[in-house]
Amino acid sequence: MEHYPFFLNFMKRYFPTFIAAIFVAKISCLLALFALLDNFFVSAPLADEAKFFAVCTVICIGVLVHSNFMVVRGRPAWVWVFAGLFVVCLLCVLPTIAYRPNRFVYAAGILFPLLGLLLLNSKRHREMRIQLVEIRRQRELIRQAFKASRRR
Repeated sequence: MEHYPFFLNFMKRYFPTFIAAIFVAKISCLLALFALLDNFFVSAPLADEAKFFAVCTVICIGVLVHSNFMVVRGRPAWVWVFAGLFVVCLLCVLPTIAYRPNRFVYAAGILFPLLGLLLLNSKRHREMRIQLVEIRRQRELIRQAFKASRRR
């Protein structure tokens, strides 16, 4: 329990940025899916649209959960998957301008992926990833020491 104050300070400093990136990613994915369904699948039956939306939502959530889990476990390269998701969301929304979408929804569809990329590139998020790598290294050293003492 001697590391409890460290944990609280860590969470106070980095959790808002971390969770904001997750929520912005969820909103970006939903806006991109709505833009795709509203503009490109107009003549598709409602049941097919619902299946497409459900499958895409599950895929987006799976990618988000796994990449965030790997970042939390101290693997900062997985943030590129997260960034790629933002880029895909942005690229899904951009071509819908030709179909004259609602201005607010279109602006939000562009704003949220860009905001997510900005959050991932923020100083605090980068510091958090460096701290998580250091925690992973400490965890590996503790495991190695435990295995070495167990063998004796």
